[in-house]
Amino acid sequence: MQTVTFGTKNSYDDFGLILTDKDIGFPEPKLEEVDVIGADGVIDLSEVLNDDIKYKTRKLQFTFTVLKGNKYWASTVADVANYLHGKKLRIQMDFDPAYYYTGRCKINSFKTSKRLCTITIDAECEPYRLDINGNGEKWLWDTFSFQNGFIRVNAVTVNGSLQVNLQNQRKIVSPTFTCSTAMTVTFDGVTYNLPKGKTQVLGIRLQYGTNYVTFKGNGTVKIEYQGGAL
Repeated sequence: MQTVTFGTKNSYDDFGLILTDKDIGFPEPKLEEVDVIGADGVIDLSEVLNDDIKYKTRKLQFTFTVLKGNKYWASTVADVANYLHGKKLRIQMDFDPAYYYTGRCKINSFKTSKRLCTITIDAECEPYRLDINGNGEKWLWDTFSFQNGFIRVNAVTVNGSLQVNLQNQRKIVSPTFTCSTAMTVTFDGVTYNLPKGKTQVLGIRLQYGTNYVTFKGNGTVKIEYQGGAL
């Protein structure tokens, strides 16, 4: 049986809801196009100011059947509404355990018949589903996908020079480095100074797939960034 966890509460364990239907939408790209009179096509300016396409929010919809039926529907709906209606929550599905969504939830509809009670929950979410195994966090092998998951480097020890491959998902991110001593990091031909302590290097934009960085110095480096997939 498939379930959905909203925040800290599970649809079945906490509310007795059985998932009967789901609609996982994809975010619409934010396109900026100029229609030039007398010319074929359009001028696409969508990526002029950014190195990546941006997206609008994505919509999720879940339809549940109330397990206890008509006898307890009022209290079940009240519990669900009081907990999530209008709130921004983390949403995780056990059929997609490696990722989670963040979005504002609301009850779309509630219907009853002689035999069934159904409740539909909508969520307006951020465009990317985020990786459960964010860098710098304790690795969760139970949620790791051996088919398309990334095994990332969380910490390294540098003795002189060290090249590291920072694998990333579709969402472009800038990593944060926590160094035990001052050192440098080079990415795509550009070198950045890393003081002792925590530093986010906005000039490093990790792309989808492999990203090689080279540390120079002596000490340990903790590496943090959170990938996201569409």
